[in-house]
Amino acid sequence: MVSVQESIVCDQTAAHVANLVARLQPLNVRVERVSDGTAAATFLTKVATEIGAPGFVVSSELTSAAPGLMAALTVAGVAWLNPADVSATRDAPLGVSLASLAVAETGSVMLAEATLTDRAVGMLTKTHVILVRTGTIVPSLDEAGEALKAHALRPGGGYASLVTGPSRTADIELSLSLGVQGPERVYVLVVDELS
Repeated sequence: MVSVQESIVCDQTAAHVANLVARLQPLNVRVERVSDGTAAATFLTKVATEIGAPGFVVSSELTSAAPGLMAALTVAGVAWLNPADVSATRDAPLGVSLASLAVAETGSVMLAEATLTDRAVGMLTKTHVILVRTGTIVPSLDEAGEALKAHALRPGGGYASLVTGPSRTADIELSLSLGVQGPERVYVLVVDELS
């Protein structure tokens, strides 16, 4: 039997996911929700096939946080690697990262990496899939600000950014270009149970 408190949390989570999707879809971001790491592996395999990527680069933070997902990808025969350095990521067809959190009110995801190599996965790949744990979706930028502060104060520092959709830039004539200063395609994959 589900308690009233659990029911409220489920309703809030559903509302946060719906808000996140509503903010991202107009920005040409494909958002999907899956139940677990096995379903996430299926989604990643499908994206790699759709864009013709022979494999993909994965942030070491994701491989550490989700060994079950990585095992499912290996079993499926998908080629993936943790890049050894930034140059191994530059212009890779597909990169996969783990978000620290997502902001329902803006559709932004927070990428907070400890190393430049992990940061490059979200900055230098042509297509970027960002995995978001359902439980890390926060309602507003207030909570994101607290998370950014905590990240900045952690020993060893690191990199952090709020990302809302693919890289966009316009020239003086307002001609819009995608992917000039970052990924040209972004996918957000919301995962309920990631292990």
